[in-house]
Amino acid sequence: MLTDKLAELKFELAETFVQREAEITAVLSGLLSGEPVILVGEVGTAKTALIERLAKMIDARYFYYLLTRFTEPDELLGTLDINALREGKYVRRTEGKLPQAEIVFLDEIFKASSAIRNILLDIILNKRIFSDGVYIQLPMLALYTASNEISTDIEDMAFYDRLTIRCFVKSVSEDSWEELIEKGILLDGGLETPILLSVEDVKELQRIVNERFKNITRNTTLIRKYIEALAVLRQRGVRISDRRKIKVLKTASAISVVYGEENVSLDSLAEALKFTAVHDEDELKKVDQVILELGLSSFYQHVQKIQVMTAELQNALNASIAGGMEELKMLSAVYKRASTVMAEIPQNPRLIPYTRQLRQAISRAKDILEKKKAELFGE
Repeated sequence: MLTDKLAELKFELAETFVQREAEITAVLSGLLSGEPVILVGEVGTAKTALIERLAKMIDARYFYYLLTRFTEPDELLGTLDINALREGKYVRRTEGKLPQAEIVFLDEIFKASSAIRNILLDIILNKRIFSDGVYIQLPMLALYTASNEISTDIEDMAFYDRLTIRCFVKSVSEDSWEELIEKGILLDGGLETPILLSVEDVKELQRIVNERFKNITRNTTLIRKYIEALAVLRQRGVRISDRRKIKVLKTASAISVVYGEENVSLDSLAEALKFTAVHDEDELKKVDQVILELGLSSFYQHVQKIQVMTAELQNALNASIAGGMEELKMLSAVYKRASTVMAEIPQNPRLIPYTRQLRQAISRAKDILEKKKAELFGE
């Protein structure tokens, strides 16, 4: 089944890229919905590597370009065919350029000139370019962009609003550096890339997403919850354009397919809000709070419990490093509570980023306790 292939692709990406579950969901949601994605984050956080590997895993024609303010449209679309121009035809040579690509990744998107962005607006909205007096439809399945920061230029706001799915990328946390190094060496050393989906498979998945999106209003409970969330978010100062209000639901439809759901769940809606309704990371915190307050997600109560327990265990670990017997006893008590919480957490793929942090803290606590025990009792 296609959903099984998609699940395998998602798993392979998660196994390759450390602490990138949210980014993978965002990227796959963009692929299945056909909506543009922007990855906002620090330099060197595997944004390019993630998109490149995805393109290889579906054997898609791939086009990457690092934009600057000096980038010319010809560099993306191809140069004019001189022979055709002599005959009065305005035709571009598009071999190896954006018009022939199925997966497109444009880095440093806000550094593009006005000319480039005007062309990209039509590509984003209609997936077409103008050539020799007619519009030509592009085979592009997905458009990915990246930037180290969000532009504050007022002229960029309309363009940024059209980048539907937004994901904020952080560096891998210190407790996963060893795993990062191991997997990074494998990837940099030429890790074999399995082809798990075809371009035709992706088109069929996009058709499924589009059908689910067209029928989403039949889920009256979900729509009522969504409208309630929009009202609360507006009260909290989160402004969502009318265009994006619709795009949230399309993204939710894609996310539901990414997770193998039969229909769009409140969980998928909650994730879509986090990817599509936010302008920046500050608004992401507000959206998280609204999701929790309105009960939009079945797993958010567990997220809160995990985060509280992880912070408590981390504090106990820090205190035990230079502390004495009392601090060690406190660490032991918190370790036992954390282990109990971990055992009670349901198996849910959406909880993986949170449970991983708690598991790592539990593992560190266990190592320290066993080491101290051996030092004290000679075991």
